[in-house]
Amino acid sequence: MNPTTSLDRRFFLRVILPMFGLIALLLAGAIAGVLMLSSKQNNLAIEFQQSTAKNALRHFADELANVAAGMAGRDETADHVIGAFDADWLSSHLTVEKFDSFFFVLGPDDRTLFSRIDGRVVSTEARGVLPPTFGQLIARWRAGRLADTVSQLIAVDGAPVLFAIAGIHAVADKGKPADGGYLLAIGRRVDRTSLQFIAEAFMLPNLSYEPAFGHTTDGPGRLRLMSQDGTMGDALVWDPILPGDEIIKAIGPGLVLVFAAYLVLTVVVLTFARRASRLINVSEEKALHDPLTGLPNRLLLLDRMKHQLDPRRGDDARAAVFYLDLDGFKEVNDNAGHAAGDVVLMGVARRLREFCRAEDTVARLGGDEFVMVIPTDDRRVAEARAEAVLAALTSPYHHNGRALNVGVSIGVAMAPEHGLDVGVLLHKADTALYAAKQGGKGLIRFYRKTMRRAQAESDLIVLPAAGI
Repeated sequence: MNPTTSLDRRFFLRVILPMFGLIALLLAGAIAGVLMLSSKQNNLAIEFQQSTAKNALRHFADELANVAAGMAGRDETADHVIGAFDADWLSSHLTVEKFDSFFFVLGPDDRTLFSRIDGRVVSTEARGVLPPTFGQLIARWRAGRLADTVSQLIAVDGAPVLFAIAGIHAVADKGKPADGGYLLAIGRRVDRTSLQFIAEAFMLPNLSYEPAFGHTTDGPGRLRLMSQDGTMGDALVWDPILPGDEIIKAIGPGLVLVFAAYLVLTVVVLTFARRASRLINVSEEKALHDPLTGLPNRLLLLDRMKHQLDPRRGDDARAAVFYLDLDGFKEVNDNAGHAAGDVVLMGVARRLREFCRAEDTVARLGGDEFVMVIPTDDRRVAEARAEAVLAALTSPYHHNGRALNVGVSIGVAMAPEHGLDVGVLLHKADTALYAAKQGGKGLIRFYRKTMRRAQAESDLIVLPAAGI
């Protein structure tokens, strides 16, 4: 992996990814919050509407029960039913509204004494025209043993009918038990008009009655009605008002736009961040490399050597440091020009790069001085590599059809033999190079303790090692 790619990846993982991860987390939290709020609002609204539907039924049941109790709890009614049964009096005096579809008077044995259906007096048993649920309602009333009323919504031929039952008694006998007595039953159809009235009065849109036909019904806009045996029966159904959905409709487009903007922003920022990262990397590359040859400069060389010779690496802290100086380079500059000298320097850099392995380091210190570092403490290996470098660099270079000849002198210092301090090793390699130059040039010299060099010149080499 090249340094630019590595820096790009580190910048992305350490800066861009956490930042946009946080933004994504906040955005996801906002969306989740809106969805939770919407769901809570819907649940509260459904509970309220179901409670409203129950209250609506209770309101109409209480109204009908009051009508039944008012008719059954009169002295005149008791006189003409219990005292001496008078069907004509019942027909003319116990009148009901036009939408009260069923009117029955039953005796103590539950036999029907008087029947009026849809405003017409008929001779028929209530149990013959009403489902078994009606008989269960009578049984429940009688089991109560009180002279009060009971009400129940019963499906008659697939349509809902609200029934109320009250015991017939004189006013003075209101608190006495009514078991085994006479009773009055009134049934009022809950037709489309009634349901529409309930829907408008209690805000239950499109309220309708849905027979269960033995199936359990459920849903947000349903009120299940209990039958006498405790099983789920028919249901009132309406279109539920869901304010949570309205919240989603109102906020949803905004959230979509925010999410789209987040995606666009992500792409834009990543694009610019990558470009900025590359510019930074290019700047770093320029700061750490020689502008002419592209080789690492002194700063990068010192950093790599410090890493290679770190004592914590143990036995791997070893290196052969080659200090190279071109012989005859000044003559090339003087005779052929600085352009030709640049060609020679770039040629040397190219040959050194081709010669070096991946684990080696080669750098230009300035002028015609180069340093090569290879990870070995074997003097024989170092000598062989130095001779190969010497041979590779002394071949002619060409510029504008002209052959340019230079030589090279090499000074070598070994680590850990000559120490692990980077500055000291460079100084010793430079001292060995000075000895090679003094010995006739084009030579290789390994550092020895007996070698000396003027302090003024060595000060140019022994510089504080600065990290990158």
